[in-house]
Amino acid sequence: MDKRTYNTQAAAAVSIGTKKRRPWRLLTLIGFVCVMLVIFQFWIVDEYIAGLHIAPQQVKESCSHLIFHATGDKQIKDAKQMHSPDAAKDTSDDRCKVPRFDPKTKHPPYVSCKRVQPVPGSCDTARKLFLSKPKLLCPDQRELRICQIQNNNTSHGVSCTNNMCASDISLGLINPLDGTLAWSIYPDINDLENAVFDLLNKNASNGNYGFCYLKCKQTKDKKDGSQLLLIPQYFTQNTCDGSTCDDAININVIWLDSTSHSHFFRSLPKSVKTLRNTKEKKLAHVFNYDLMQSMKGATLNNTIMFTLGNLKAKTGIGKIFNLFHNGGYYVTWIDDLCWTSMMKESRRSGLGRFFGINKEEKNTSKAWKNLLEKLKLKGVNQIALSTANCEILKSNGLLTPFQNEVAGKPICYNGKYHADYILSYLESLQKQLTTCKRPFFNYLDFNVGHDFSGLRIQTLDERLAKFINFLNNQSNTFTFMFGDHGLRYGKFLETAEGKVEMGHPVCFIHASKNLEEKLGKDKMESLRLNQDRLIDIVDLRQTLFTFSPDDDNSIFEIDKQYDTHPNGLFHPIDPKRSCSSLGIRLEGSKCICSSEGRTSHIMSNDTRVKVLADFALGEINNILQDQFVSANKESGSGFGSCERLVGKWIDNVMESYNHNIMVIEMNLHLPGKLPTPEKDEIFFVSVQVTSNSQDGPSLVLAHYERTSIYGVYDECCDEGVEGRLCICSPSNRSTTTRQWHLQPPVVFGTITTVVSLNQHVFIYERRSPYGVILEASCDQPNGAYEIVLLILNTLNIVSSATSHQQTTIIKYQRIFFLNAFYQLDPLQKWSLEYDVQFRQIF
Repeated sequence: MDKRTYNTQAAAAVSIGTKKRRPWRLLTLIGFVCVMLVIFQFWIVDEYIAGLHIAPQQVKESCSHLIFHATGDKQIKDAKQMHSPDAAKDTSDDRCKVPRFDPKTKHPPYVSCKRVQPVPGSCDTARKLFLSKPKLLCPDQRELRICQIQNNNTSHGVSCTNNMCASDISLGLINPLDGTLAWSIYPDINDLENAVFDLLNKNASNGNYGFCYLKCKQTKDKKDGSQLLLIPQYFTQNTCDGSTCDDAININVIWLDSTSHSHFFRSLPKSVKTLRNTKEKKLAHVFNYDLMQSMKGATLNNTIMFTLGNLKAKTGIGKIFNLFHNGGYYVTWIDDLCWTSMMKESRRSGLGRFFGINKEEKNTSKAWKNLLEKLKLKGVNQIALSTANCEILKSNGLLTPFQNEVAGKPICYNGKYHADYILSYLESLQKQLTTCKRPFFNYLDFNVGHDFSGLRIQTLDERLAKFINFLNNQSNTFTFMFGDHGLRYGKFLETAEGKVEMGHPVCFIHASKNLEEKLGKDKMESLRLNQDRLIDIVDLRQTLFTFSPDDDNSIFEIDKQYDTHPNGLFHPIDPKRSCSSLGIRLEGSKCICSSEGRTSHIMSNDTRVKVLADFALGEINNILQDQFVSANKESGSGFGSCERLVGKWIDNVMESYNHNIMVIEMNLHLPGKLPTPEKDEIFFVSVQVTSNSQDGPSLVLAHYERTSIYGVYDECCDEGVEGRLCICSPSNRSTTTRQWHLQPPVVFGTITTVVSLNQHVFIYERRSPYGVILEASCDQPNGAYEIVLLILNTLNIVSSATSHQQTTIIKYQRIFFLNAFYQLDPLQKWSLEYDVQFRQIF
């Protein structure tokens, strides 16, 4: 048993006499006393900190006991500073407000959720980062035109010319056997014209994927040039039974990845103006939901929840597509990713990952066949223009649009933005299907906003505004346009407002003018009312289900225990709805309601926060180790190429309170590896501290996100480990023997003390004035130990333990974060007594 007590309380009393004739003596004495008090204070603090550097302890082989008390003026002083209102003062522009679609309206006072107000100066930061740069332009402004489609009301024609070409022209079409481009050379321009014309009477099932590629050497500079030509597809007439399709409402789902409410308004002014004009002139019904709450920071998780309703699933698309397909709808999936990227890049993918294609499949024809089978099984008629993306990305030197080397640069092809082709194709597709009286369900997954700089989404603005005007002239069409989260990378995410925006995606609904009669006044009124109420992606999913011909708008099992209505936004949302009522589906996302975090302000980066940062990193390390061990059972180690994470420093710390719950949010900086080791890797974490938790741990890692780019580690990332958890080096991919106890880390500036329970089992302890962190490891080959942590006595302490007795099995070369103990009230003493017992189990 080791007892230590630290007491740094000190006082000084000085009685000073005065003489009327010698005031300078009084001043001299006062100055001397002040200087001595300052020196005395610094000496006390230095002695206090020096007393915390504890030598390794000798313990009995059965267990160890440690008792630790701490109190002091330093803690009280820091605590008063952190809770001072002056800590939140900012001299920057404080006129920043969350944009409203109708600026003349105000948020209803009876609605409980009120959006967290931006920190003063955050709008200035956003303007500097996003609006002070020149417009992103395509590098080649001259468009190569070899062929053109001639349209009239009843037919289509083709005209081609080789005036801009100094060589024979090649025609690129999708090979139906492997989904890649197959090229044919056409020396004669008439033969080329006929080949393109033949595509007009086909659809995706017999060779027309809605486009073809044309390329040649250009006459102007003898360089290779190419054209992406969009080709209308042929569809048969309505195949629905009875009047089902006559009453059907066409559906568009436009998913804007990484687009927050505020970022949409600041980045797409033409689109916002067009939407406002549409509403003012009553060209269609437009609704903007300014309290859309994100569920997860990863699009895959949100997509699964939207289509499948399963938070635990890691891959797979749900029943939504089949519901509409079986009801006679023509179902199309469109994205801006390359479908083959899964075979070349382990972390990034589009169709392959969403539809559960095995990423280990390296045979393109097998992968294509597998994809087509999955699409048919899920009820997707075609992926159409999605197959054109590989060539566009390749011409920009990319596998995916997420790569850091193109951050802040447009993705273009033949002088046009990538997004222009997609929205032009979507318009053409809808015209063709409407002409054939085929109801449609179009699912568009747009990743143009998933950009480290936050600038590329601006390239969507002009074409999206045109598409909105196109929708204004359509009937029977209901369009969802929403994001699933805000920006996840870049400088803005390092700000307090950036973190709030990550949980506050954009959401619009556009409904054709004639739909008020079809849907009824009650549903339209609910859509209007809910604009100022807290909603999430589950409400959008339930709204979508109401359009299903099978009328399958039942609630998924996971949502039954929470505030979810089967009719989604077609039913009034409770104005008192809060983030807590959204339940488990909101786990891991920051609540946007200020009413659930009533006093929020910036704190100083002090020792008290480091305990919580260490706890958060320990939990993340356990997740990383579990993922590696599960996928690499024969490795004999807890970590592979992806290293155990060690913290360097902390910044952007935010504190908020809600009744007995304190939430601390912060950025954790870790040493980098690639491409520049001097550049930090950054995790954003949210830790929840509950003062009187009855049913679980008082310390909880509520949310974590990797905010630095991690795609650079794809090459060396271990199988089974999420890319966002990995920091590795391609030159060190082995799982070499690690003796953790020989090199105990310094975590966020706190020294680790190693306690040897025996020659193979070690306890790692990091103490500070505000708490204790415990970890354990084993280095006995083929050995395993049971570690039992008993929490005996605590005073003013909360912990991450679920009970007073915690059992952990530790095997060879594994290191586990065990527990965190944290001082609850910084103004009061705290003490802790714990017991560590262990036994070898094999």
